Amino acid sequence: MFEPILAGVTLGLVLAMLVGPIFFMLLNTSLKKGFKPAAYLAFGVMLSDGIYITIAYFGSTYISLIQTQKIWIGLGGGLLMIGFGIANLFKKPTISADALELPDDSKTLWIDTGKGFMMNMLNPFVLLFWMGVAGTLAAKEHFSNTNTILFFMATLGTIFSTDLLKAWLATRLKKIIRPQFLLWLNRLSGIGIILFGCKMLFNIFS
Repeated sequence: MFEPILAGVTLGLVLAMLVGPIFFMLLNTSLKKGFKPAAYLAFGVMLSDGIYITIAYFGSTYISLIQTQKIWIGLGGGLLMIGFGIANLFKKPTISADALELPDDSKTLWIDTGKGFMMNMLNPFVLLFWMGVAGTLAAKEHFSNTNTILFFMATLGTIFSTDLLKAWLATRLKKIIRPQFLLWLNRLSGIGIILFGCKMLFNIFS
């Protein structure tokens, strides 16, 4: 039971280092509106991730494929994760900390939740990434449905917790956001995703 939780926390910490529009939207929301709206935005992101994970792993079509093509799906999922890691490794930051101007147009905190939900939901690479993760998990014989649920819960919980931490530290983070800093953050997250993908592939064939 400890293995899937540890693996989920590890992946969550790696994903927490990813730099993209949501990262900057989270910081700007916290700086301009306060911590609470940023927390609702982070909750919206987590909710959309949860929906994509459900689609990726528990979709009926995907489950039928898993049952007959476990090794190939696991191999494809691991390679997809490595591909994402390589892409992130060479990705150059193109967004500055002041790039996203967010008017204070939220009438309720749930609008901030909707913004986070839609921004993440409309990114097609999010579903592809979770499909890659789901594929590698499906090929692990000793990973039961309970272990899988624990893994994804630990991953989402870690991502949400680190997003809350980013929102809380928004003022300090804004001061250190420079192109070189973002470049190295991208490289670290890319290396982490590559290593995670390699580990998942090793587990499939070991």
